Formats: sequence, C-alpha cells, structure tokens
Amino acid sequence: MQRNGVRRAHSLWCKSLSHNLHHHPFIPVDRIQKRTDCSSTSNSCNDDYKSFGKESFPWKRHSPRVSQRHLWEFKHFHTLPPHSNKLLREVPKYVKIVEVGPRDGLQNEKNIVPTSVKVELIRRLVSAGLSVVEATSFVSPKWVPQLADAKNVMDAVNSLHGARLPVLTPNLKGFEAAVSAGAKEVAIFASASESFSLSNINCSIEESLSRYRAVSTAAKEHSIPVRAYVSCAVGCPVEGAVPPSKVAHVVKELYDMGCFEISLGDTIGIGTPGSVVPMLEAVMAAVPAENLAVHFHDTYGQALANILVSLQMGINIVDSSVAGLGGCPYAKGASGNVATEDVVYMLNGLGVQTNVDLGKLIAAGEFISKHLGRPNGSKAAVALNRQITADASKL
Repeated sequence: MQRNGVRRAHSLWCKSLSHNLHHHPFIPVDRIQKRTDCSSTSNSCNDDYKSFGKESFPWKRHSPRVSQRHLWEFKHFHTLPPHSNKLLREVPKYVKIVEVGPRDGLQNEKNIVPTSVKVELIRRLVSAGLSVVEATSFVSPKWVPQLADAKNVMDAVNSLHGARLPVLTPNLKGFEAAVSAGAKEVAIFASASESFSLSNINCSIEESLSRYRAVSTAAKEHSIPVRAYVSCAVGCPVEGAVPPSKVAHVVKELYDMGCFEISLGDTIGIGTPGSVVPMLEAVMAAVPAENLAVHFHDTYGQALANILVSLQMGINIVDSSVAGLGGCPYAKGASGNVATEDVVYMLNGLGVQTNVDLGKLIAAGEFISKHLGRPNGSKAAVALNRQITADASKL
C-alpha cells in the first residue's frame, strides 16, 4: 500500500511539473524560450553551453545532484509572482550576477589550488549560466602566491564562450600582463578608507586613483572595458564607519575616468540595511544606478538583506562567490562572500530572472568545496543536498 501511494504521488507530481513547466522559476528561461529583452551587452543573457560535458575529473560523477524535482517543490513554499507585493515592486525583473569565486574566493587560500582545478571550476560556473566570471588576478606572486598561475589559467579559459572573464589588475604592469595573456576585460580596486588604502595597496586614495587613470587610459587604447571595486564602502577595520560622502567621491572619480561598472564592497561585512541605504543614496546621487553593483560579505549574516534593499533601490548587479568562498583577512573570524547559491535561491523566490541553473551551480560549489576539504558555505546548497540525502535514504 505504501509503495502504491508513493507511485501515485510521483505520477501526480510528474503531471503537475509538466503543466507548470513554463512557469517554473528554477528552470532557466533560455531552455524554454530565447530572451528578447536584453538591452545591453553588460547585462547580456546567455544560453547554457553544452560544450563542457566531458569529465576532466573522475569524481565529478559522484557529486550529489540537485534534481529539478527538489527545486520545483520549493516553488510552492517561497516563490512570489513578480511584483505582487508593493514592497517588491521596485525589485528588477532581471539581475546580473558577477561570480567572483575563482579570484576573490580563492586568493586567500593557504594551500595552492592546482591550475586544472581552477580552470574546471570556471568551466562549471560558465556552464551553469553565469554570464560574468572573474577568472584571476595579475598581481605580484609575492603578494598573492595563490594566483601566480594567472597566465596559465587565462590560456586555458580564453577559448570559453558564453561569458565575460574579467581579471583584476592593480597597476599598469598588471594590465599589460593581462592583455598579453589575452584578457578582454579588466578590473581595478580602490578604497573609500584612507587607512585601508595605505595598508592594502601601500598608497593613499588619491595616489591609487592616479595609478588607475593610467590603467584606464591604456585600456581605452586597447578598447578593453574596465570595472572597478570600491572597498570599505560601509565600514573600515581601522577607521570604523565610513561616511557615504567619501564613498561617493571615490565612485565618481572612477566613473569619470571611464569605469563602466563600479562595485561597492562591504569588505568586513559589517553593513546592515540601515547603513547600506544612506551609502547607496549618496553614491546614486553621483553615478547612475545602472553603473553600480554591490558586493557583500556575510560576516554578520546581513548579506542577503543588504542585497534585497539594494535591489529595491534600483541596483541590478550583484557580486557573489560560489559556495561562499573567500573572506576578509583583516577581520578575524569574518566569513566569506555571500554564496552565489544563496543569492540565486533568493532571487528565484522573488521571481527575478538570473539565467543561472541552480542545480549546476550547486554542483560547482560541491566540486570546489570537496577539493578544498571543507563544508560548502552556501546554506541553500547544504539544505537542498540534505533533502536529497534524506529522500535517498527512503528508497
């Protein structure tokens, strides 16, 4: 009787899934129909690419997979029709996610991650539908030994299609090395805190901006777009709270020198909606919202709340890191970047499109977490995988 009941329930579920397929918030839209509402290349919508099916790693086949069934079941518990609530009317219909795991997520790892693993991670992230994946950084190996293989990584991923692969370049020398390695987009980083700028890149804010003007000028000559990061946009480990006016000043300088997109980073994860809102108000008074992104660490568990309030204010670009990789080396006990899986799960629940396949994304997070020998830092991934294990034990 129990077995017959299970069969009947499964049959009903299959019929319901078939009926609701075109309304399914977890199935990438590009598998159902081609998007036609992408108005800019910076927010381009890319189809899933199937060219990464070959197994480069034998343990790949043993990774737990999140089935569409489990993802579909959650629809009935947390998905809202788009803009059905007055508090969510300002949330954008589409959010571009900038995946920073391969660079920002891995740069502080003590044990060197093999180049082949980094390349496989990038391939998996692109296959999951992420349109922007920050690949590596052309910094001195003396300061960041983990990314000493930047050229080799770029040699391996330059042939990938379907995603932009920006790299971090701290100065003109790094920019030239990146261009030689085939980079088609670069990123620079400044700070809104004088103390942090001096301790992190050994120069004042104004000196760093002068340095980046040289990079920006060279990038224009090569027709290479430049993205920028502003660290300590909410608080500094040395100075404490950072005035929004200082953040706005740095952002405006970067925008004026030609940066097409500027990411506002809560470096130590201390921000709350109460401090993020006035910062965004000041910055958005100086630079258009469409040129801004947010980059939150989850040290105090505030990242998703901060992202949501940012979306409500008009931001539609979010940085995140698969499996929550990364962490601030200047704040003891600080956790990593907000997990991409958690961001996608929340956005799916809001009816916001990302074109990211959550199942493939979770598999990518499991892949790198197993290699690093630590639990996955994504709460959504852990919960969904736990549900799969529980279901499997009933078979």
